Amino acid sequence: MKARSVPSQRERIYILDERNRPVEVFDRSEWSRWMAGNDLIFRRTLLEKAGVTVTTRFRGVADSRAGEPPLFVTRIAGMKSRDDNESYGAATLDEALDRHERIVQKILRMLAMP
Repeated sequence: MKARSVPSQRERIYILDERNRPVEVFDRSEWSRWMAGNDLIFRRTLLEKAGVTVTTRFRGVADSRAGEPPLFVTRIAGMKSRDDNESYGAATLDEALDRHERIVQKILRMLAMP
């Protein structure tokens, strides 16, 4: 597993409550412990035929200048064109999971094309 970096002073840090809603915290050691002790991946879809993986996870860090921070990210990896390996931020888990599903369905439609 990749080590998590400690956020800079310009970043706001978050953990999730019991309903997976982001809650800002101000103690970096509390944040680090929480991040290390929790599974941050909410959905991972492996499309074996295409060798593509779509992963949706909690980031826990946002730029302090951002309005509604994209604390969840959905990433596409393994696409043939490097430009298609994209990341999409979302402010809520519901929004991120909805995007995850739309991306998976789009890739499945592309695979079904002759």
